[in-house]
Amino acid sequence: MRVTAIRAAIAILVVAATSFLSLFRLPQTVWDNVWAEDGPVFLGQAMSGGGPGSIFTPYEGYLHVVPRLLAAVIVRVVPVEDFAVGLAFASCLVVAVVAYLTFYCASALTSSVGVRLAWAAIPVLLSVGPYEILGNTANIHWYLLWLMPWLLLKPARSRPEVVLLFLAALLSALTEVISVVFLPLVLLRIRRKEFWPARAGLMVGAGVQIYTTFLYPRSSSNGHPLDPMSVVVGWFVNVAGVVFFGSSRSMGLNILNFGAGPVILAFIPIIAAVAFLLLRSKREHRLLALLFVAASFGVWAACLVANPGAQFDYVHFTESDWAKSILTRYSAIPAMFILALFPLLADSLRITQARASAGVLAAFAVVLAVSYFPTQVAREQGPSWSAGVRTAVAACVGARDDETRPIQVAPIGWSKSGVLMPCSRLRP
Repeated sequence: MRVTAIRAAIAILVVAATSFLSLFRLPQTVWDNVWAEDGPVFLGQAMSGGGPGSIFTPYEGYLHVVPRLLAAVIVRVVPVEDFAVGLAFASCLVVAVVAYLTFYCASALTSSVGVRLAWAAIPVLLSVGPYEILGNTANIHWYLLWLMPWLLLKPARSRPEVVLLFLAALLSALTEVISVVFLPLVLLRIRRKEFWPARAGLMVGAGVQIYTTFLYPRSSSNGHPLDPMSVVVGWFVNVAGVVFFGSSRSMGLNILNFGAGPVILAFIPIIAAVAFLLLRSKREHRLLALLFVAASFGVWAACLVANPGAQFDYVHFTESDWAKSILTRYSAIPAMFILALFPLLADSLRITQARASAGVLAAFAVVLAVSYFPTQVAREQGPSWSAGVRTAVAACVGARDDETRPIQVAPIGWSKSGVLMPCSRLRP
């Protein structure tokens, strides 16, 4: 019992430290922004009540259980003026938990602590994370999507592990509908019962998400029809952009000035890693390499099929299109799974070529470390949540308790009304 308590205490400390490590990647001005759906959808609906079942309220065709859970807690325990900071920290806490669970589950794949740490560092230190997906609950689902295959590959060795893996997979699936892309993994080692908890969680969650989509279909998209080759070209551009360029500006300028050359050069180490893993490594490493590549392209393709737009029609881009092209939230997960190839390569080299393995891990650590401080953050322009609250407080003087005042969210113009805050919540 004492050993278990010590391990639990260490886990809590590690998660707490990683939460702050993630939070400090964001400029402090961003801490005071409420991003998009976090405002009117999650905070607004959490304040309107509805009971525990409200966390299963559909939005745009599927469920967002974890963001709604976090919003429900924040509106009950955090002062209104600090809602933005509360959401930012809660989101970074989830990222820290995802990183810890990645490290924990990876013990089923390797005995190397260094390799496990490298995999766990990816969600925390991803170069484009702070641009849009880090520090807000609206994009928590991307991190839970990254976590899903790690959960599915971890056998449960005890009752606590059964509960942990089932609940983690269930909550992830109930938050990210694209988790269905990992359903084929359910068939892997299907007779071994120790793999069933996480897979049961995925199947239950995916089933509920599919049922929700049929009952409450997503609003029809008038998206730009995509050339299928744009999906392929976009995958190469976005993976290279995240892994080696780090920002939309440098990616766009490199492609604009030098054509496909920078993307081709960026993919040389990726292709070399895949080739080594497929041709020179053991069966388990070959299968993992195929899984990472398939997950990367599969998630990217699913995102573009569900959200087509002219900004993704890469084969028809003009020079001005390349100049203003950006790395969106859809770029993050495909790049994360490609990054996962390099710790896998280090693990494959570990037994026979220890120095080469250490070199790969060292280079990987440098690449992640230099991207800690972001070059672009979408929310730096505000608006400030706390300033909006102070304005709304002043506007509520003399108003009835049931009257509301709007508090704007980022990005500017995303919502005309923002969060409609009841004056009753704004009074001292």
